[in-house]
Amino acid sequence: MKKQKKFTLRTKTDIKVFFLFILDRIGYPIDHTSLIEIVSENTDEIILDYDECLGELADAGHLLFDGIEGERYYMISDTGRMIARELYDSLDENFREKSLRHAAKYISLSKTGARVKATITETESKRYRVTMTAADERDEYMNVSVTVSSMAEAEKIKQNYESKPDGVYRGVLFSVTGRLEFFS
Repeated sequence: MKKQKKFTLRTKTDIKVFFLFILDRIGYPIDHTSLIEIVSENTDEIILDYDECLGELADAGHLLFDGIEGERYYMISDTGRMIARELYDSLDENFREKSLRHAAKYISLSKTGARVKATITETESKRYRVTMTAADERDEYMNVSVTVSSMAEAEKIKQNYESKPDGVYRGVLFSVTGRLEFFS
């Protein structure tokens, strides 16, 4: 069986799509150092085109950036998100998966500014459904319901989610993907 050649970012377009993919998945501003670290964890090369690509994406309005205390922070714009979602599949699927494993430690509901909400409703069978949601003005990140036997248990789940939404969100992501990285 022939060993598959490792995927690399061959063109500036590949690099730009990769940046937009990562920034879209993270969902909040991230510093330049961390962004380049994610790239270096996923490729064996560091090339000067990275900063040039970031600049071109910002000039085109696909990225937003701001400088704070000598560090630049980048975030995908709405137009960048719309354009990039059409191009994500141009990146190798295994490369995207590997990249998400490295970016998982940066995923956080609280940093996205998402609003979290938990409600308890009684079911027809006298059980209690806890529905936990997280959304911002653009997207819903999570909408999960669990049904439990007692109101006391439902209240504990609701309080836990409201006090630690990131932990619950990461736990759900781990449960549905099987990726341990969400616990890092």
